[in-house]
Amino acid sequence: MNNFASVIFLILFALSTLLTYLAIRRRWLPLVTAAAVGVGANMLFFFLFSLSQGNVFLHALAVGVLLGGLFAAMTVAIAAFFRNNGVPTVKS
Repeated sequence: MNNFASVIFLILFALSTLLTYLAIRRRWLPLVTAAAVGVGANMLFFFLFSLSQGNVFLHALAVGVLLGGLFAAMTVAIAAFFRNNGVPTVKS
C-alpha cells in the first residue's frame, strides 16, 4: 500500500462489508435497504481505495463497481441465506 489513505479506505471497506452483513443477518433494516446501502458503500470505498493506489479515474471506477459490487453481492447473498434458512443467531 502506498499511503495512509489506502489503509483508511480499506478499513472503511471492511467495516461497510461487516455492517452490511450484520444489518441483513440480524434484521436491523429491511433486506433491500441494507443491501442497497451496503452495495453503494462497498463500491464507494473500493473506488476510493483504487484511486488512492494511483489508478486513473476510469480504472478506479471500473474496479470500484466490479470488485466492490462483487464483494457486496456475496455478502448480501450469504447474509440473506442464513437469515432465511432459520440458522439461529447467537444470543448475547
